[in-house]
Amino acid sequence: MVPGSAIRKRLTVTVAIAATIALLTTFSAGPWGGHASAGTTVGALQTELAKLTAGEATAGDQFGDSAAIDGETAVFGSKFDDDAGSDSGTASVFVRNGTSWSLQQKLAASDAAAGDTFGNSVAISGDTVVVGAPLDSDAGTDSGSAYVFVRSGTSWSQQAKLTAGDAAAGDFFGVSVAISGDTVVVGAPFDADAGADSGSAYVFVRSGTTWSQQAKLTAGDAAAGDQFGCSVAISGDTVVAGTPFDDDAGTDSGSAYVFAGAPAAPTNVTAAGGNAQATVSWDAPASDGGAAITQYTVTSIPGGFGANTAGTSVT
Repeated sequence: MVPGSAIRKRLTVTVAIAATIALLTTFSAGPWGGHASAGTTVGALQTELAKLTAGEATAGDQFGDSAAIDGETAVFGSKFDDDAGSDSGTASVFVRNGTSWSLQQKLAASDAAAGDTFGNSVAISGDTVVVGAPLDSDAGTDSGSAYVFVRSGTSWSQQAKLTAGDAAAGDFFGVSVAISGDTVVVGAPFDADAGADSGSAYVFVRSGTTWSQQAKLTAGDAAAGDQFGCSVAISGDTVVAGTPFDDDAGTDSGSAYVFAGAPAAPTNVTAAGGNAQATVSWDAPASDGGAAITQYTVTSIPGGFGANTAGTSVT
């Protein structure tokens, strides 16, 4: 969802779903308020369980402009909350106990500043929440950032602030965020690598408590104005990025791109020597990176002799 004054002029609906719980959040013109409704699936019907509002809701906050849920925990963005200055933004975490929902904690950036729009996008996986702040200006006006929060018991704390390795003014990094386990994807739809507003997305991975950029994703046929990365999603080793202004089927017809991660390394590698040859065997990787492995290449050192196989051994 692209931040900015234009967003105040239209009705926005955000939907997130996990298991049998659905979240529907709305805001509209006028006082720029917002709320969220939580429901559960009964057969083909949705039964409303609760209406959620921010604990310190005020006019203009737009609580619920973004929403995400995992299990019994939901998070909502309020990108125009003014706690740290006009439109600095916040996010609110709610938890369910039985049929009751309650506010667990309100999240804010450790370096919150006016105009950052923290909460423009939110995502959650287990005890980790990611919040986008696309108008943060660390690397130039509206370069953008994303924040990672983790839960210990019932308390949330900021673990990291993510920025693009090649961040630049106007990228809007953080317009979209997604998380799966220890991997986060952040969209930057106004990145200009392939022309103005061609867009990109960044993949970050966590080792212990440290996050590092693993990859920058762009479309193979990227073009100016496509806004690749306006939306992102991830499941395991597979990332999807939306490009709503791609023109393949006409102006702004749109497209989406699917990326698969690299496979893990083979395990239990062994080599048995023979007469001027060797047999190398291994077990297939635990992860194929989201796509079937069709070939292995074995290279001898020294010598540089190579052999290819689709199996798990070669001579």
